Order: sequence, then C-alpha cells, then structure tokens
Amino acid sequence: AYDETGFLDPKLDSPQAMSIGADGRIYIAGANEIVVFGKGDREVNRIAVDGKPKCMTVTPDGTIFVGYSDHVEVMNAEGTVEAVWEPRGSHPFITSIAVLEDDVFLGDAGHKVVLRYDREGNFIGEIGKKNEDEDIPGIQVPSPHLDLAINDDGDLWVVNPGLLGMERYRTDGSIVTSWYRPTLKLEGFSGCCNPTHVAFTGDGKLITAEKGLVRVKVYDVTNGEYKELVAGSKLFPREQSLKDIVVDQDNRILVLDPRNNMVRIFEEKETRDEKRT
Repeated sequence: AYDETGFLDPKLDSPQAMSIGADGRIYIAGANEIVVFGKGDREVNRIAVDGKPKCMTVTPDGTIFVGYSDHVEVMNAEGTVEAVWEPRGSHPFITSIAVLEDDVFLGDAGHKVVLRYDREGNFIGEIGKKNEDEDIPGIQVPSPHLDLAINDDGDLWVVNPGLLGMERYRTDGSIVTSWYRPTLKLEGFSGCCNPTHVAFTGDGKLITAEKGLVRVKVYDVTNGEYKELVAGSKLFPREQSLKDIVVDQDNRILVLDPRNNMVRIFEEKETRDEKRT
C-alpha cells in the first residue's frame, strides 16, 4: 500500500535514533552528532553530542531528550545540555523515550520496565512490572528492544516484545488493554521479540517494524487488527534490525536503515495520488 519515494542521507556514523519536532523538522542522532532536516528535506543544523545516543524525542517547545544506554541528557533547542539524569539500578539499558505533557517515559530494556519521570527528572514510578492481581503479565525483553509511543489521544502504548504484542497503560501504571500476535503470518509477529519499533500516524494508525524477518506494517492499535504492508522483507537484507521508525507531519514513514546508513522514506499510494490531482 506504500511506495518508497526517497531517502535522507544524514552523513552520520552509526545513526541510531530519530524524532520529529513540532515544526516538522526531522532529527537524526548518530555517534557524537544530531543532524536536523527542515523544509524540502534540506539539512539545516548539526548539534554535537558526546557518545552514541540510543533513542531521542523532541518536545513541542524544542527540548531534546537524548537517551544513552545508561543515562538521559536534556538539551535545549540550541543543543546545550541543561540536565543529566543518572541511571537507576545496576544494569539500565535505555532504548526509548516518549514525553506526554509533564511526564517523561523511558523504556528500560535492562530492567524490563518503563520508567516514569517528571520533566525535572524526578523519578515517579515503574510501569509494566508483573502483577497478577492487576492482570499485568510483565514485560518480557529477550533482546535489547523495548519501544513505546504515545498517540494523539494521549494513550501510552508499550511493546511487550517477548509476548509479541502491545499493551496500553495509564500513567499511574495500571493496564487498560493488550493484544498479542505470535505467528509467522503477515498479520502477526514472529521470532523471540517483536515488534522492535513502533510509531503513530496522524490519524492514529500504529506503524510497526520487526527485526530478523524485517517488515514494516500498519495496525489498528485498539484491537491489533493488521491493516496493510508498508515494506516487506524483500526490501531489506535478512537477519537485521532497523534502528528506528517515525512518522512525519505529512504522514510519511521514515525508516532508519543501518545497512545503508540512511533514512528511507515511504508514502501511502492513495495519499500520493490525491496530491497529484
């Protein structure tokens, strides 16, 4: 249902993470640098960082949250580090960040939980720990992939990669709903731990990416119904993992392909046809 329509070359060593700013700018983080693309997919800025970020998100006010494996750095829009959040526990591995108003959520694959903070870096609590009384199965993380995303309705959706599905939580840690799709068939997820990355379109559709047998797909997030294929395994070499996916303000799906060190762009065929008319 989608065409590959272009690419971005960030000219970065080991690009790992992406985010979309409120102004539509595309942020791509790699070793020691974040590159920013603006209108017309033209490069407009480069921001120096110290190390290799694992994840990143940019808030509407321009604040940049950069996640490394063992800590988080908070930067202003100019790229100045204003705060460093130290790790919790003995073996953190931060793989995702999402911000909802005053809450900051970190996917910690090391401790197999989602950590909730306020914007000042004060720890509030954990989400996703096993709790039979509350019907929470516990997040299973066989490999270092634990992604999360917030849709336009303000719902926090967390991947449970070991159970091959998605779980929706309230900010207080109580679970709302969940669904799992373990199967080799196209409508589900296979392997030990998928999906590896998730994002939402502007109209609330869930975009997922899988490792191993690489596929990028669209789901109805509410019930987990498979909708359509964005990109199949023929477009990617076998046995690899995409580094990140995001959806920009034009509902283009941006896929960070580590084999080529580039961001590949996919657009819905129907949307492209409408633009032409």
